[in-house]
Amino acid sequence: MTAKMFRLVLTGAASALLLAGCASNPPVSAVSPGDPAPMAATSAIDCQAFAKRMAAYVAAQTDAEARDATSPDPLAAANSRAADAEAGDDGELADASSPPTLATLPLFSISPNRGQLPVGWQPWTINRNKIPTRYSMVEVDQRVVVHAQADSSASGLYVPLRDRDAGTLRWTWKTSGIIRNADNGLGPREDSPLRLFVAFDGDKGALPLKDQLMYEMARLTTGREMPYATLMYIWGGRRAEGSVVKNPHTDRVRMIVVDSGMKHANEWRCHERDLRADYRKAFGTDPGRIVAVGIMTDTDNTKSKAESWYGDIALD
Repeated sequence: MTAKMFRLVLTGAASALLLAGCASNPPVSAVSPGDPAPMAATSAIDCQAFAKRMAAYVAAQTDAEARDATSPDPLAAANSRAADAEAGDDGELADASSPPTLATLPLFSISPNRGQLPVGWQPWTINRNKIPTRYSMVEVDQRVVVHAQADSSASGLYVPLRDRDAGTLRWTWKTSGIIRNADNGLGPREDSPLRLFVAFDGDKGALPLKDQLMYEMARLTTGREMPYATLMYIWGGRRAEGSVVKNPHTDRVRMIVVDSGMKHANEWRCHERDLRADYRKAFGTDPGRIVAVGIMTDTDNTKSKAESWYGDIALD
């Protein structure tokens, strides 16, 4: 796959989210709130055990990764999108050149510059009409993490990946509270204080005609390709943990609720997921290669506020 084609696939993650709950005038959900939802396994694990596994992973990454401390700070680019939007930004990624694809996810905790996002993470916006969520690198509870602050806003950060099969995904996150009027099965209320998304490649020609037409519409209207499929892990407000929620805007995005409600607000939650098993549960088939992993905190549909923190994310 050429660099240009790969960029189109990866920037399509923004298109997927545009069609997947971040539209300016979201359509009414085709899924009834009363319909029974399929359930995935819960994934919260003991954070002490998580910390031990991550310590070994961090040590390996520290030895393996060559990091350039002089590279431009992606957070500065991400947070400058508000000014760009006012100037007529078209929703493209901050860097007009093809973002480099990586084999691993750069870790927040070992960023060479504590105030900058690790090299490899890229900012993206939904479209010029959306207020960007603000992201910053901070030290909280003796760990370096990404701090997300959303105010009727939606944008994210992502890493373009290459040669990655679906394996085990681990991460830790925390939120100060839920979005009380959010419901991820309903378009006008499809927001979340925490999202971790994984974008997959696949054979779009084998999809039903309606999905192929949707992809073509996205390509014509945005100039970008959507990923074949996107699996999201979210902190929900109303749905039970383990619920698999079809996105109300596109069948090619499925969400798994891994935390829900206020019970664990202001606590670090640690998760470990089998991506292959989750993809099968969500889409009913085996996954293709992973093309991107990203995070997003969004409150644009509910016009609310959210404050959250993302710790290290590991893909084995």
